[in-house]
Amino acid sequence: MPQSGATDNRRVARNTVFLYIRMIVILLVTLYTSRVILDILGVEDYGIYNIVGGVITMFAFLNNSMASSTQRYLTYELGRGDPVRIRKVFSAAMHIHIAIGVLVIVLAETVGLWLLNEKLVIDPDRMNAARWVYQFSVLTFFVNMIQVPFNAAIVAHEKMDIFAYVSVAEAVAKLLLVYLLYILPYDKLILYGVLMFALQLGIRTFYQVWCRRNYRECRSGRVGDRGLYREMTGFAGWNIFGSLAWVMKDQGVNLLLNLFFGTVVNAARGVALQVSNSVNGFVYNFLYAFNPQITKNYAQGNVPEMEKLVLRGLKFSFVLLFFIAFPLLLNINLVLDVWLKEVPEHTSSFVLLIMADALVCTLFGSPLMTSLSATGKIRNYQIAVSLIIMAGLPAAYLFLKAGCPPESVYYVTILFSVIAGTVRFFFARAQIGFSARRYLRNVIFRIAVMLVAAVPLPLFLRIEVFPEDSLLSFLVICTVSVVCTALAAWAAVLDRAERTATKKMLKDWLRKAFRRGVKRENTAGHGQNM
Repeated sequence: MPQSGATDNRRVARNTVFLYIRMIVILLVTLYTSRVILDILGVEDYGIYNIVGGVITMFAFLNNSMASSTQRYLTYELGRGDPVRIRKVFSAAMHIHIAIGVLVIVLAETVGLWLLNEKLVIDPDRMNAARWVYQFSVLTFFVNMIQVPFNAAIVAHEKMDIFAYVSVAEAVAKLLLVYLLYILPYDKLILYGVLMFALQLGIRTFYQVWCRRNYRECRSGRVGDRGLYREMTGFAGWNIFGSLAWVMKDQGVNLLLNLFFGTVVNAARGVALQVSNSVNGFVYNFLYAFNPQITKNYAQGNVPEMEKLVLRGLKFSFVLLFFIAFPLLLNINLVLDVWLKEVPEHTSSFVLLIMADALVCTLFGSPLMTSLSATGKIRNYQIAVSLIIMAGLPAAYLFLKAGCPPESVYYVTILFSVIAGTVRFFFARAQIGFSARRYLRNVIFRIAVMLVAAVPLPLFLRIEVFPEDSLLSFLVICTVSVVCTALAAWAAVLDRAERTATKKMLKDWLRKAFRRGVKRENTAGHGQNM
């Protein structure tokens, strides 16, 4: 029986809170450990780790395509409420992921090794260390690959608090990892690769044990349904285009930068991605809690509610990202100087451009992709959108070949993101019946009004009042940016119903907090009177 909208919204809110706790822990630890690891490894070795890991990530399109299929089928079947089918889907996903993992190892030990030995620009004195890191990166990737079905089960069941708890443990482990890098007398680059593999293996083991104890379907067994294998791999097969396109957009750019500029620029990109991923994580966590409801509404035949969720997810994700990114970008040089002992050249411009691309992508992003995946009809959509995204890589190559600076690749990326996103929405309009008018009115127009209201004053302060970085400029600009964005988002982005719901949620939260405070005071008073 379909769940009520209120119940769904409460579940989304609860899961978002858990995922935000997770993100805050990850952010704090990442900012600290990235700084220390860059200092321990040095710019050259840090760049080597990023480019070598990038070679393995190139094969991620195989895993990503199947991960999307697993997530979609598990969530869809949970929406339908068929436990037998759910168990078959999980078992089939597990078998397919193991097979893909073996295939990736074969590709990594042939094509990947050739690329590492013959094409990448790496100091010959560090090539042996790079090969060791490569092998442990292969093992880490395989472990992460066969963990996907268990993570998909947790997401499908919307048990996001587990991710929060594991993240706290992972944060503690990463701090220990940094300490071991300091004290152990081995090659730091190789040691880092070994420790990262051990950490991922431990996390994967926990998720497997926990899921098998709590979800019956996670006890993999025989499927006995060849049709299901064909259906899931067929769905994944078309997703390969999308996954390959994203790999080319991400790691393809990384390789281009290495071939034209060397590992120092890869280090700058690696630092920029750390900043970008930390900020983007707040949006991903919101959508992580949001997307299962989109698929479940489609499985229950509630398309109008699904469209509302999609449009709400698009505009909220942009606001969340802009809320954090805008003050960060206005102060990026100061933040990098305080955070890192040595800031690689091009880092600040890379951060700005990567964040700009991320903001563009949120306007046509994950909620739209999830809605299209929920239909199961993704062939034409994946082919069209993926070819557009892939076209960005040869275009970026031509710019670099013409002597353009490293930043030019991201200008090209942003342009192709806009084109691909527009095409993605028109597929949602054609296949599901989404309204272009509602999209323009409820998402694009509202966000445009918010930007017009929120941007001018902080930008004026940055350019005219505080042209030089200082603690005072940081505090003033951040405060004004946050206040302007919050007021503009409240007035322009939220509709009347959303403002009412937000007020109610805040009142409920304050009321509960007040009751807890009173209860603690009464308990303390009783204790003193005893």
